[in-house]
Amino acid sequence: MSSAALPIVVLVPGAFGTPEGFDPLIPHLNGLQTHPGAYPSSNPPDPLNADCLDDISALRKTLLSLLDQQRDVVILAHSFGGVVAGGAAKDLDKETRKAQGHTSAVVGLIYVAGNITLEGERLLDAVGGAYPPFIKSDKPAKGLALIEPAMDILYNDCEPNPELDKFMTPHALRAFETKAPAPAWQDKGFDGRRTYIRTTHDHCNPSFLQDSWIEKSGVEWNVVKFETGHMPFVSQPAALGAQIVKIVDEVVKL
Repeated sequence: MSSAALPIVVLVPGAFGTPEGFDPLIPHLNGLQTHPGAYPSSNPPDPLNADCLDDISALRKTLLSLLDQQRDVVILAHSFGGVVAGGAAKDLDKETRKAQGHTSAVVGLIYVAGNITLEGERLLDAVGGAYPPFIKSDKPAKGLALIEPAMDILYNDCEPNPELDKFMTPHALRAFETKAPAPAWQDKGFDGRRTYIRTTHDHCNPSFLQDSWIEKSGVEWNVVKFETGHMPFVSQPAALGAQIVKIVDEVVKL
């Protein structure tokens, strides 16, 4: 199948990250076309008014613009990107889109250590109701946050590299404290099209939290275990790329 006939992989970063953080992964995607899935609560000019609903709206516009080009989409969402992607892909599954007369759809959801929130739940609730100690609130300014020490929390299985810091940005706390809308992954149209890449050595989203999110979702995920930290697209990009290519091949056949 030509690359033009394959889905576009939309890269949705986690909090404190940017789509450029996926750069080490892209050469290992066997030619799959990718598209950035940035959203506005990352280093916003007005963090006190940056919430996850605006993030969802922005990402949904990105998805619809690609679908309007008659291209299917697979979403690769990392960490907090799972909250954003879950809301943005609502009713964009193949079954719903076909019933509406469309020929393009979101045909797969891939969560990498992805945060899973139920309708009406805040990310802050999903992680236990309090920020972990590595989230430094109101830094570098009121309403923003940073992760410190980033190397220990995000890149614990990577070789020390000061260049990794350039992929980190401040994030609006309000985005974590906004109630999420109904998520796409709960819908029947994504049955057989949900994959959760579980990072077993994760210092940011510990594996027990990932397990609890998968369980509370109440739907079936294809769970793939990766013995990595929070950033497998940095620490094991070849292995992760091969896994993503395999998932895309499988959802295309459904």
